[in-house]
Amino acid sequence: MHKVAASVLREAGRASEADDAVHDAIVSIMASPPENVRNWEAFLVTAAKRKALDRIRSAEVRHAGPEFVEASHDRADDSDLGEDVADAIDQQERAGHAWDCLSVLDERHRKAVWETTALGRPRSEVAMELSVTPARVSQMTTRSLALLREEMRRREEGINE
Repeated sequence: MHKVAASVLREAGRASEADDAVHDAIVSIMASPPENVRNWEAFLVTAAKRKALDRIRSAEVRHAGPEFVEASHDRADDSDLGEDVADAIDQQERAGHAWDCLSVLDERHRKAVWETTALGRPRSEVAMELSVTPARVSQMTTRSLALLREEMRRREEGINE
């Protein structure tokens, strides 16, 4: 929950408020507990993300703007700022394509990849949730990543033709 809240808030320069966003999410859930939650982990992460977004969209932030931090705008290296921006845009596009390609995986393989690769969770924890061995989670992740790479390559070739 904290990682997700911090990543959302980091974009607004407010990553230090991640603990508060998680706390707000927990307090909100405790005040009115939900019914029929199928995946508590996903529910909690979503709640933390929404509270982080609420903090960014709050009137205080919109009117006051982000905190002013003096920074040196001199670039120590000779790299081109335009190239850095282009690289960042390319990376976001690739991430979007990867997200779209997740549909080629079944739910178990998608969970194995997402939990171990994106969230950095230990294979042993994911293995317990999926009722398989950690070695099987590793196999599932390796196979899934290969399928994702192939699907991304296939879609990219379709776009470039």
